[in-house]
Amino acid sequence: MSEKIAILADSGSDVPAELLNKYDNIAVAPMLVTMAGKEYRDNVDITPEEFYARLDKADQFPKTAAPTRGSVEAKVDELRKRGFDHIIGITVSAHLSTTFGIFTNVANELSDFKMEVINTKNIGIGSGLFAVYAEEMIDCGQTFDETIKFLKQSVKNSRTFFYIPSLKYLRAGGRIGRVAGLIGSVLNIKPVIATDSDGIYFPVAKARSEQKAISKMVALVEKLISDNKSVRVGVANGADVPLQEKVYDRLHATFPQLKIYRGSISPALGVHTGPGLVGVGVQVGERE
Repeated sequence: MSEKIAILADSGSDVPAELLNKYDNIAVAPMLVTMAGKEYRDNVDITPEEFYARLDKADQFPKTAAPTRGSVEAKVDELRKRGFDHIIGITVSAHLSTTFGIFTNVANELSDFKMEVINTKNIGIGSGLFAVYAEEMIDCGQTFDETIKFLKQSVKNSRTFFYIPSLKYLRAGGRIGRVAGLIGSVLNIKPVIATDSDGIYFPVAKARSEQKAISKMVALVEKLISDNKSVRVGVANGADVPLQEKVYDRLHATFPQLKIYRGSISPALGVHTGPGLVGVGVQVGERE
């Protein structure tokens, strides 16, 4: 009997909308965002556009939380009722959220079917591209165990890069990681931040202007793409579509045959980065 494989991701993974619209085997467990004393389900009760409009007027920094265990269990039950017997869990870096632990705890208590969880050690679109990779393998007839093996092997070389005009939101949200050394070092520094092999933020480049920072980020992305034969790429923005399009255009000009996904980062990630972010995820597969 053939396996029926589903994918369950957290909303912080920013699975491309194009993928969600194309496939019916993907579910998303929403993270939680609290603004002005009210709790919202990420990308369910509040859209990125609504979030940034309210952020500009907020008296206090919003807060975030991982998906509740109950919401993850509910998504698993939905997939079970629809006939799926295997689930691939995809979460943002375990160093940036407790989501991986929640998914894993739910998976460990399942007895009637199999669920494996991938700690992508990435964030946003960089994590969501693992769902793209998984769907490619499912479409090619890979078994559940083979798909999990390739996904886990691909974590070590996959990266998320992002430019943000200010560090204040990362600092306020406690997600500063190894970027802390930049605070106060140079006035108006424009950092490019990446996830390292452990899924922790670190400053990979810095510049004195947005244009130079973007150029450095694009160069890093182009090198990673050029060095690997099997890649998936996505560009995402936080309330700055024009800047996202500039990054997209430069990458598309260099790699015209490469599919490049585009989208907005979720409100749960926007809490920690603020407006003006442009990020690029490069998911490096193991199969040629």
